Amino acid sequence: MAMGESPGVLYNRQIPMGDDMRDVVIVGGGLSGLAAAYELERLGVAYTLIEVKARLGGSIISRRQGGFVLDGGACVFPAADRSFLDELGLRDALFTFQDGQAAAFRDGTQSLVDALARPLRGEILLRMAVSSLGRDGAAFGVCLENGLLLNARALIVAAPARYAAHMLHALQAEIGLRLLDYGYDTISRVSLGYRRDQITDPDRRLRDMGLPFYHEIEHPSRAPAGSVLVHVGVRFPLPQTTPPALIAAVQKQFDWPENPLVSWVTYWPEADPIPPHTPGFREQMAALKSLLPKRIALVGSDYDGVNLGQRVAAGRAAARQIAAELKTP
Repeated sequence: MAMGESPGVLYNRQIPMGDDMRDVVIVGGGLSGLAAAYELERLGVAYTLIEVKARLGGSIISRRQGGFVLDGGACVFPAADRSFLDELGLRDALFTFQDGQAAAFRDGTQSLVDALARPLRGEILLRMAVSSLGRDGAAFGVCLENGLLLNARALIVAAPARYAAHMLHALQAEIGLRLLDYGYDTISRVSLGYRRDQITDPDRRLRDMGLPFYHEIEHPSRAPAGSVLVHVGVRFPLPQTTPPALIAAVQKQFDWPENPLVSWVTYWPEADPIPPHTPGFREQMAALKSLLPKRIALVGSDYDGVNLGQRVAAGRAAARQIAAELKTP
C-alpha cells in the first residue's frame, strides 16, 4: 500500500444492488469527486462514489522512498491558495518555499486526498467503469461496464472530458460533441533525489527551456538532511518512452550524476488539460454547463481550473448545488 492510502476507502463497500434508488451517484473519485462526496457527507445526503481505478485520488499519489517523500502528481501550489485546507485540519500540514510564493505538503499531496476520504461513510465502488448515463422519467440510470445498472435522483460527473463526452452523449448530445476534441498536454513527472553537493542549481534559462515545471525541495519533511528532491516535468509521455530513458534525459540536460538516491517517474494521460490555460475558457465552460439537465453537475480540473483549491471548491459547490436541487420538485 502506498504512503498515505487509507485502508477504509481502498475496497468496494458491500452495497445492495437491484432497483434501489440512490440520491446521488458521483462518477469519478479524483480530487473533485472526493470533494463532492465530502460535502454530501457533511450535508447528510446519501451518495454512491464510482471510481474506475483501484484507489481514490486520481493522479494525486505520494510515497516514501529512501527518506524522501515523493509526489507522483501535483506537488506544489500557490502559497496563498490554502483557505480550503482549514476545515480539513491541514493548514499545519504545509510548508512554504523560501520565495513565499509556493507551498507543498509535508507528507505529500496525498495528505489532501486522505483528509477528504477519511470521513466518507457512503457507498464506494472501485475498479468499476461507467459506460453510459441515461434517463427514465425523473430518475437517471448509470450503466456500468460489468452490466450493473444503478438508479439515481441526481448525478455528479467528475470524470475527465474524454470519458464524460461518451457518458453524457445519450443525456445531452451537444455536451458530448463539445467535449470530444478536448486536449491534454503530455507531461511525465520525473522525481529525483540527490545529495545537495551532487547537483548545482541549473541556470534559469536552461531550467525554463521547454519544461512545464521545475521544483527543488529541501525541506526536512520531504528530503533527508543535506539532500534535495527535484521534481521536473518533461514532455515525453509514457508509454512512448520508458522511465529510465526519461531519467537519463533529465540527467543529461542538467549534467547530473547517473545514480540518484531515489527516482520515480509517473504519467497520467488526463492530468494536464490544455483548455483551462486558453482565453475564454471560463465562459466556454459556463455555456457548456448551462446545457446540463437539472440535477446533473459536471466538475473537475477539465472544467473548473487546475489548481488544488479550485478543484476542491468546485467539487463542494457541485455537491451543494445538487443537494439544493434535490429539495425542489
